[in-house]
Amino acid sequence: MTMGWAWLILLLATYPWLLGADLASDALASSSLVFFVSGACLIAPSRRLKRWQMILFAGCLGFLFEARRPIPDGALALSLVAAAIFLSTQRQHLRNTPGMLRAAALVNVGACLIWFFAAAYVAPVPMGDIVAQLMRQLLLAGVVGTVCLLPIALTQNAAMDRLGVPPAAEKP
Repeated sequence: MTMGWAWLILLLATYPWLLGADLASDALASSSLVFFVSGACLIAPSRRLKRWQMILFAGCLGFLFEARRPIPDGALALSLVAAAIFLSTQRQHLRNTPGMLRAAALVNVGACLIWFFAAAYVAPVPMGDIVAQLMRQLLLAGVVGTVCLLPIALTQNAAMDRLGVPPAAEKP
């Protein structure tokens, strides 16, 4: 019974990282930068959870981010679900640390790009400002995704170890 709910318990273990990123984003509100870690939070669970658990985890992770941001419902959640499906089919690339760091940066930047355009759709910004803001935000997302992966993954792996979640099979 516990194994079926591992994704939810893992989400609870991941929530302090999401809250910390939100608080850091609130501190930087004057610069319009957001500490985006949602993409990096998918990497460690993708190595161990079953695909259906990853879909639920990624969807809830996206909706937790969307709850505090004025973006269309499901924009980020569905993109994180798509990333989770892709990651759960490519587990062999996540078996070493360089692969995990690459994946964290790419997924975090990709999800940040989707969030950025969804936010720009809701609250249009002058075109001159949007390119510079986008580049700064994507650079920050790549750096934050790479730097925060290891502490987030250690927290998530500790929670999965306590739950007894075994590594998932290479082939889904």
